[in-house]
Amino acid sequence: MRQKTMCLVILILLFGVSSTQARPADRPETGTYIRDMHRDGDGLLVIYNNWTMDTVAVLTDRWDKPKVAVYLRTKDALEVEGIRDGEYSLYFTIGNGWNSSAGDFETVYNHVLFPPMVFETDDTDYTIQEVELQEADATNFVPGRFSFPDISS
Repeated sequence: MRQKTMCLVILILLFGVSSTQARPADRPETGTYIRDMHRDGDGLLVIYNNWTMDTVAVLTDRWDKPKVAVYLRTKDALEVEGIRDGEYSLYFTIGNGWNSSAGDFETVYNHVLFPPMVFETDDTDYTIQEVELQEADATNFVPGRFSFPDISS
């Protein structure tokens, strides 16, 4: 029987945006894949969005090529199964008014680069990475610090 290796990481993102801003009625459902790869691995990524805004999670390979991009509504969670072994970066874009052709929100409040994460499988274990997104009152958004991956269609 396989056991799971779990890593729980909590990211506390700081930004000062009111949670009462209007949301467009046509926003995608949680779990809508914007970009997807052939997922036949054993790794599992679990994301809990405790922000008051929607986000898109983008998992890239070590060369920052987007492999998975998935929509996650506010106060919701999702699981991305079947991640192959390897090192990945995890990006988030946070905002309102998803624009699928631009691959970003019409109004972007933040782009976040998460520390690299590794998925490994052996005969008895596989990796589960859990990320909990939370917010605070101040901002740490610094535009231009890194390039957000291009997931435009």
